[in-house]
Amino acid sequence: MARPPRPLSVLIFLAAFISMAPAYSGARYGAGYEILNVARTLAETGTFGNPYAALPTGPTAHVAPLYPMFLALLIRFLGYSVAFAFVTSTCALLMHALQAALLPYVSLLLFDRMAPGVCAALMTIFLPLYYFLPEFEIVYDAVGLMLFCLAASHFAARPSRRRALAIGVFVGALVLLNPANLTVAVLWLVFLAWRYRHRRLWQCLVWSAAAAVLTILPWTIRNYRQFHRVIFIRDNLGIELYIANNDDAGASFSQNMGSFLKRHPAAVPSEAQAVRDLGEAAYSEDRKARAVAWMGTHPGRFRELVTTRIAMFWFSDDHDTAGHTRAIVFATVASFVGLLLLAFRRQAIALFVAAVWLVYPLIYYFVQHDVRYREPVLWLTLLCAGYAVIAIWDRTSASAKLGKLWQFRM
Repeated sequence: MARPPRPLSVLIFLAAFISMAPAYSGARYGAGYEILNVARTLAETGTFGNPYAALPTGPTAHVAPLYPMFLALLIRFLGYSVAFAFVTSTCALLMHALQAALLPYVSLLLFDRMAPGVCAALMTIFLPLYYFLPEFEIVYDAVGLMLFCLAASHFAARPSRRRALAIGVFVGALVLLNPANLTVAVLWLVFLAWRYRHRRLWQCLVWSAAAAVLTILPWTIRNYRQFHRVIFIRDNLGIELYIANNDDAGASFSQNMGSFLKRHPAAVPSEAQAVRDLGEAAYSEDRKARAVAWMGTHPGRFRELVTTRIAMFWFSDDHDTAGHTRAIVFATVASFVGLLLLAFRRQAIALFVAAVWLVYPLIYYFVQHDVRYREPVLWLTLLCAGYAVIAIWDRTSASAKLGKLWQFRM
């Protein structure tokens, strides 16, 4: 497979870095973020715990481990200081720029053309599509998934046991970063297995699965020893369902603030005390049961919340500025056009794109919407949007050439 020219990649990287730089000063650090609270506790005491600002609640599985561990390492060296904030924000800014620079490479992989990726990179640079949120791992998710797609395609073309083990460890690391990454990784591996269709690859994928399980297993064992039940990565689903599905609930984070301030352990000391008394895992199960019960007794309101969250995930919510809303609506609509073109042209990659778009967001329809949930897979939206834009450009250029030719003959 051909590669984009290195000067182009460097130019995209620098332009994306500069375009996001004005948001640098808007990065937020403080006790309101569970990941930061866990990172501070880990750095200061060696315990992966205390995610809530209201009260120390002890060991936790509320957040996935990899990003808090990275932040804890920075805190150990730099302290919880201005220097820590500077390094964390700079790392996130570099990852954003790398994400843009990778788009032409992934475009070549998916469409066998670089132009849609360049178009997607230009959208990243010139449109207000992304929020700068270094307190979360989302930009690392995006870069990790893009690199995984590139690495896994090389593995599928020339499978071996050694490469299979490396791909499995890669999957495990992505899951430890964010469990939602598993959806994209598995769908990509299934797509590659279907596309190449040879026995050797399927055999190697068994080794990949084993390596992924072994990578995750130490954290799962830690959770079992700590909470006396199987928690593969994190146990926050019950809390998220509980605060997002009740009589006070709203569809988005800002609309749901009233429910958050009444029910979340981060904001309510009595709820944090309940986490301490019941144990975090038991508390989460109890709140999940309450949420499910409410869904069953309020089907109309629950459907309304889910429908609104679907629209917010794909288009925009009340948190977005007018510029962001216009940009994300354009990208989404163009990406749907791109998917339809891929399907019409019988491009197999349309199956992978459609599968990701169907499966990845499902869990986010049941919890309060937040702008960060889509960003780990927004690159796929932008690539499909770029594909549509380039297809229209090609058609327009071809029509113009035919028109000139017709005039010449006349």
